Amino acid sequence: MATKRSKSRATKRPTVRRPPVPGGSDRSGKRALSTTDGESGRVRTILYVHGIGNKPSPEILKCQWDEALFGFNLGERSRMAYWVNRVLYPQPTKASCKMADATQDLASASADAVAIRALAHADAGIEPLLPADTAKKSERDILRRIAERVLEEPVLGDQIGAADFHARVLPLPAPLREFITRRITKAFLKDVNEFLFVKERRDAMRESVLSRLRTGGGPFIVIAHSQGSMVAYDALSSLTSADGIEIDLLITIGSPLGLEEVQDQLKVITNQKKGLGVPGVVKRWVNVADPLDPVCADKRLRGDYSPTGGVSVEDFEQWNADSPRDPHSGSGYLRLPEVRGPVRSTIDRELFQRIAPFTIARDLVSQMEAGAAEERHAVLIELRDQFEPGSASRPADDVREDVVGWIRKALRDTRPRLSEDDVDLEPLASYVSAKLTRTEIERMSTELHLDSVYRVFRNARKRALLDQSINVLQCATAHRGYDSRGQGITWAVLDTGIDPLHPHFSYGTAGSNIGRVFDCLSPGAIREWDAKNAPRVGVDGNGHGTHVSGIIAGRIAELGISGIAPAVTLHSYKVLNDEGRGSDAKIIKALDHIYDSNRSGASLVIHGVNLSLGGAFDPEAFGCGDTPICKQLRKLWRQGVVVVLAAGNEGYLELQQGDETIGLNTDLSIGDPANLDEALAVGSIHKSKPHLYGVSYFSSRGPTADGRCKPDLVAPGERIVSCRAGANPKTMTRANLYVAMSGTSMAAPHVSGVVACFLSARREFIGYPERIREILLGACTDLKRDRMHQGAGMPNLVKMLLGS
Repeated sequence: MATKRSKSRATKRPTVRRPPVPGGSDRSGKRALSTTDGESGRVRTILYVHGIGNKPSPEILKCQWDEALFGFNLGERSRMAYWVNRVLYPQPTKASCKMADATQDLASASADAVAIRALAHADAGIEPLLPADTAKKSERDILRRIAERVLEEPVLGDQIGAADFHARVLPLPAPLREFITRRITKAFLKDVNEFLFVKERRDAMRESVLSRLRTGGGPFIVIAHSQGSMVAYDALSSLTSADGIEIDLLITIGSPLGLEEVQDQLKVITNQKKGLGVPGVVKRWVNVADPLDPVCADKRLRGDYSPTGGVSVEDFEQWNADSPRDPHSGSGYLRLPEVRGPVRSTIDRELFQRIAPFTIARDLVSQMEAGAAEERHAVLIELRDQFEPGSASRPADDVREDVVGWIRKALRDTRPRLSEDDVDLEPLASYVSAKLTRTEIERMSTELHLDSVYRVFRNARKRALLDQSINVLQCATAHRGYDSRGQGITWAVLDTGIDPLHPHFSYGTAGSNIGRVFDCLSPGAIREWDAKNAPRVGVDGNGHGTHVSGIIAGRIAELGISGIAPAVTLHSYKVLNDEGRGSDAKIIKALDHIYDSNRSGASLVIHGVNLSLGGAFDPEAFGCGDTPICKQLRKLWRQGVVVVLAAGNEGYLELQQGDETIGLNTDLSIGDPANLDEALAVGSIHKSKPHLYGVSYFSSRGPTADGRCKPDLVAPGERIVSCRAGANPKTMTRANLYVAMSGTSMAAPHVSGVVACFLSARREFIGYPERIREILLGACTDLKRDRMHQGAGMPNLVKMLLGS
C-alpha cells in the first residue's frame, strides 16, 4: 500500500515558477508578488514559526530571520514562536545574528560512528532514519511512508530549464547530495513524530503560536518554515473571526503540508475530516518550495487545501538562496523575492524601517525573546505626553492612573496572585516602573500605546520628534524672503523611480514638479513614462525613490508639508528595481542620458543629480573614487552639473566576540560612489536638534580609503516624513500620503533641495559646481563634531544667499 501511494504521488509534476513582473501576475494568473498600486499594507507585526532541528536561543533566531528578510533587527515588529524541545536538544546551537538559520549538521548529535555511516549511505535503508522512541507499528509505518516520499528523486518542473537544474545539482557529488537529503530527513522525522503522535508536545507547539498572537499587535504576517508550517496551520485552523486575530498573509517555506501522510493526520488533528482548507482567518497564503528540498517533496499545496472565502494557496517553486548545499535553509528561503515581495506589499512600511516608531525598545524585545513567557522583566514605562494633532491633551495624573490601573488589573489575573510589591510597581512623575512578563508588556503596548504608554524601556530613555528639517536648514525663511523655491531649476533623481501621480507633485497642473520619468532597467533604449500610453514605466514599486523625490520637491500646503525646493522640476530615472537593487550599468545608462541631454541643449537642461544609493567597492580593482560610476559622475560635474550623493549607512557595525555581539561605530566607512571627490557626499543628523544629538549613529564616517575628508556636510536624515508611493490620492491625509524613513538617503535630497533653491535665486552660478560647493560649505553651521563625521557641518540657505 505504501509503495502504491508513493508512486502515485511521484507522477505529480511540480510547476516551477519564475518571479513575476512586479505589479503584474505570474504565469498561472495569480497576483504578483510585489504590488505597486494602492495604499501601503497595514500589517504591524510579523510572527515567525521556525522549522526542524536544534536552534539558537530564540532572540538570536529571531534576529537571524530579521536579518535575512530585512537586513536589520526589527525589534518589536517581529516575534518568534519557539518550540524547540530541549529534552531532544539540551543546548541551543551557538550562533549570532549575522549567521544563517541553516539546517544543522546532525552528525554531531549522533551517538556513534555507526549511526553516522548509516545516515550517509542510502543502502542502509530507511530504518536508521526513524526515531528510536517510536514504538507503535502504525506510527512507524506512517513515518516510514513519509521518509519514502521525502527520499524520492526530485522531479524536474516544466518551467525550469534542464541546464539550470543540472548546473546547480551536478557540482555536488552524488554521495554528498544523498547525505544532505538523508540528514534533513532524519531531523524532520524526529520532530514530526512529536507533532503527529505526542499530544502534549503538539499542544505546546500550537500554543507557541497562539500565545504570540493573543497579546495583540496585529494585523499579522505569519511566516512558517518546515515543520513550523504544520504547527502554524494547526494553530491558525483553531481560530475564528470571533477571536479578533487578523492574518493578512501566511507564507509557508520548505513546507511538508503537501505530503499525503501529513494531510491525513492533520484532518484528524484539526477536525477537518472532509478535507483540509485554507484557515478562515488567513487573507492570503503564499507557498514557496525549492526543487531539491526533500521536506517539501510535494511542492504544490493549491490542489490539496480548498479555498476559504475566496483565498487559495499561491504556489511558487524557486531555488533556495542556499541551494543545493542546503536546499532547506530557512535564511535562504527568506532572502527570495517570492518571500520578500509579498511581505513588503503587506506591511505598514513606516513601521518597518531601521529607525521607526516604536513602543517597546529593541534591547528589551531581545531580552523578552530570550526568556520564558512567564519571566518578569524590570521595565520603565514612559508616560505619553504627546498626542495626535487635533486630539485633546490629557493630564499627567490621568495618564499615569491608566497605566497603574492596567497593571493592577493584570496582577489580579495572575496565578498565584501577586501583589504590587512583588512586581516593584512604582508610579513616578513621568514614568511607571514595574516587573512585567512578556505577555503583559505586549498586551499593554497594544492596548495603551495610543492613550497612555509612550515608550517601554529596559533602561535608557530615547525620544523621537516631529519633522522640522525645512526650518533647521533655514529654507522656509529663504522661500519667503528671497523667493528661492527652486523655480526654473531641474534636478535628476536616480533611484527606484517615482509615483508621478502623488498629489505632492501636482501632476497635470501648471505647478507640476514632474518633468520627465524614465525607466533604465530594460535592455535597449531608455523608456519614458506616459500617463496614458505607458502608465507603469518608471513607476516606483519600492517607495524609496518617491520618498527621496518628495524631500527635494513638491508640497501640499493644506497638510503643512513641503519639499526643500517646492517649485523645482524633477527628472526621475528608475535605475533600481522594486527590491531596491540595481547594477552599475543601469546607473551609468542614466548618467549618460543626462550628459547627452545637457550636451544637446543650448544650456544645461539638468542642473543637478541626486543619488541616494551606493555600495562597497573593491580597492584591488579600482582606485578610491575611480569606479565606473564615479568616472561618469565626474564627467557630469565637469559639465556643470551639481552631484549630490548619500554618504552611506555603514557607520555602525555589530561584531561577534565569543558569545557576545558588540556594537561599534566605525570610521573609514564611506562607500562608493560617495568617495568621489567631485561630488557632495552627505551624512545624516537629527532633524530638529542637530546641535544636541549630532551625527546619526548609522551615518558613514570618513576619511575615505585614500585619506580625503568625507562626508562634505551633513543634513537631516532621521525619521524624515515624505511621500508614500502608491498612496490613494483621494485620501488627503498625512497618514495616507506620507511616511517617515531614515538614512543618509534622506539627508542627500535635503542638500539637493538647498542647492536648487540657491540656484533659483542666484542663477549666475548655474554650471559652476565648484563655486557652488565653496559657497555651500562656507555657509555651513559648525556642529562642533569631528570633521570626518560632520564635514563642514549643516547647510544654511539664508547664509548662502546673504553671502553671495
